[in-house]
Amino acid sequence: MVEHRPRYELHFHVSVQSAVVRDPNKVRQIFQGNLARFTCDPLHQLPADLPDFTGRQDELERAINLLTTTRPSGEVAENTPTSRFGITAIIGMAGVGKSALAIHVAHQLKQDFPDAQLYVNLRGTESQPLDPLDVLAGFLRAWGVDDLSMPDNLTERSQLYCSFLTGKRVLVVLDNAHDSAQIRHLLPDSSSCAVLVTSRKRLAALEEAAPLELDVLPEPEALELLQKLVGIERVQAEPAAAQQIINLCGRSPLGIRITGGTLRNQPQCPLENYWLELTQEQQRIAQLSLNHQDVRTSFAASFKQLDEISTRLFRLLGLLTGQNFAPTVAAALLELEPVTAEQFVKYLVDLQLLEPASVGRYFLHDLMRLFAKEQLAIEEPASERQAARLRAARCYLEASEIVNLALKPETRPLLAQVLSDDKHQSLATAEQNWFLAALNWFQLERMNLLASIEWAYQAQAWDIVVPLVSYLVNFFNIYADHADWERTHLLALEASGKLGDPQGEAQTLTNLGNVYALQNAWDKARNSYEQSLVIFGELGDSTGMAKTMGNLANVYCQQDNWEKASEFYEQSRVIFRELGDLYGEAQTLANMGIFHLKQSHEAEAGVLWQEALTKLPPNLPKSKRVAQWLELIQKPISVSETSEGSAQTGVKPWSPLEFAKNALQWFRRS
Repeated sequence: MVEHRPRYELHFHVSVQSAVVRDPNKVRQIFQGNLARFTCDPLHQLPADLPDFTGRQDELERAINLLTTTRPSGEVAENTPTSRFGITAIIGMAGVGKSALAIHVAHQLKQDFPDAQLYVNLRGTESQPLDPLDVLAGFLRAWGVDDLSMPDNLTERSQLYCSFLTGKRVLVVLDNAHDSAQIRHLLPDSSSCAVLVTSRKRLAALEEAAPLELDVLPEPEALELLQKLVGIERVQAEPAAAQQIINLCGRSPLGIRITGGTLRNQPQCPLENYWLELTQEQQRIAQLSLNHQDVRTSFAASFKQLDEISTRLFRLLGLLTGQNFAPTVAAALLELEPVTAEQFVKYLVDLQLLEPASVGRYFLHDLMRLFAKEQLAIEEPASERQAARLRAARCYLEASEIVNLALKPETRPLLAQVLSDDKHQSLATAEQNWFLAALNWFQLERMNLLASIEWAYQAQAWDIVVPLVSYLVNFFNIYADHADWERTHLLALEASGKLGDPQGEAQTLTNLGNVYALQNAWDKARNSYEQSLVIFGELGDSTGMAKTMGNLANVYCQQDNWEKASEFYEQSRVIFRELGDLYGEAQTLANMGIFHLKQSHEAEAGVLWQEALTKLPPNLPKSKRVAQWLELIQKPISVSETSEGSAQTGVKPWSPLEFAKNALQWFRRS
């Protein structure tokens, strides 16, 4: 019967049901699309190979030879193993096909480097190239390192990264590098690894890298690529026009692809007509003295063929800061239904102005991104740009509210129960799949989500800032992303004040207290909790008061202030009990057990944990954690065994004090 359901389940059931009832198709679309991608191994990161990759046979063979042939250590840096695989840098101008070749080479070498193929677009040609510190964080997360274990400085992070690669056969693809400094700390020092770099300029400071100069396509290969795109019959019917077209494209693969995409969508257009149009565009662009003239010529001619909606979509995509996007964001930018917007996205893909990134996601080549931003600045007034940013931000707000339900242990089982339509799949498996899909979504959208917060803050859209920040807390917690957690919540704290939202202000202060506590900044944590407690009290929010009192008790426990800790734990417990909130009471009981264990009161801790287990549902991670603790005090073993799941040799014996120092954080992160 519903009336006997524990209070925590009633509350969370309502939140799950309301999200699903509002738009069940959107919920399923978000999770299922990301679930499909997450089934891939996180250590095998290569983008899809081009199905119509053309030519470059000599360069392909040379790159493979350089990457798989060992060389004496004297040819590389000192203190390296006796031999190592190669480091190859593909150098060439924009649009010449460096990334396409690198990805094609990497796919040919997957069997040579079976342990991992790591890939990152370093965005070296943009105004803000990726920081190697952030790149290393991404690589380390792929190896299973969470941010709580992530070193803060570049040298230590690089050393940890190299330690994971030692003895493993790994290919690292560093695409679109800005300079040698950006990639220096991304190079493994293991003889079993190889590195493939692409850049527009020579990496002179990277002496160990063998350069592979990439020029435009030879004429036969350029014609072959055009044939693949528009059909061999059309090229053979107008060979002179085809020849002129590839020359006007500068025999640049990107330029030919853009032109070919347009011609493929205009099967009745004679090649000669398009050649004349390209000629006019080339003359116009030459007068402007702009960079990348060959690709610009192809782009300008293709861009003129677009309908009004496709044109606007292309330039609005220049607003996005993430490396790729989903069609739902395009729908928000255009104020269209997702199904309709996706048709325009696919049209841009057909024209080679957009590229598929993974299942259901797309990206702009760096030159296309540059052109989109240029068109955006020319055609869209500042007010329209801001309005489009806010539409995208609201799109991310709605999606993150839904996806966050799958990151919360309390709501995830109910979400799986409501959404699962596979009768052959257990609910436990479904729950894990929803969690992985949600985590993948937040990882993919991280940059766009953070940008959305900034956009909303700059536009004083406080009603977006406050809730969007709150929906990111679980993601920040899982990855221990303390820097973004604190930074975004300081913005949300100001926003909640501007909005006149005391509830949001109190919750934001609580979340700030949590991130400070996770960093052992106890005074800052206590100050945040004390402020939130005052606001919850003024609002008459008993649940908020009980949670905050428990948080304050945790702080005092860590500071060995037993009297204050005991006082706040007891107050928290009493309020939760009066509310009938079994889940809240169980959490407080579990923390009280840690409090007693820290004082070496093992018997009292055991009693409290046993009581907590009677109130917690058995399938929650926190329930399993408390059960482990109870077993621990009944049969002492090493701390390493309890945290890692297997006994380790050479660890010092378990002690209540050492265990209790870490238990509060373990419980908070479970």
